[in-house]
Amino acid sequence: MNQKLNNKIWIKGLIMECPHKAAVRNCPLRELRGKSEREANRIVDEMDDEEVRAILSAHRACYERRLKDWGDPVC
Repeated sequence: MNQKLNNKIWIKGLIMECPHKAAVRNCPLRELRGKSEREANRIVDEMDDEEVRAILSAHRACYERRLKDWGDPVC
């Protein structure tokens, strides 16, 4: 499977649930979480590489910041 597809699959998983259970107010996926699964998937499938990179970059930064502040959400 190619990296572009993997990244979109990752975003689709993040839409289903934030790893920290509660998304921050400025989460770029917050709006998509309110849409139907079909609509959210369509939007992600139509994203260009720049949009995908921006979302994943924001996610990584947020996750690292919250991990540092609160610890691992899975534990």
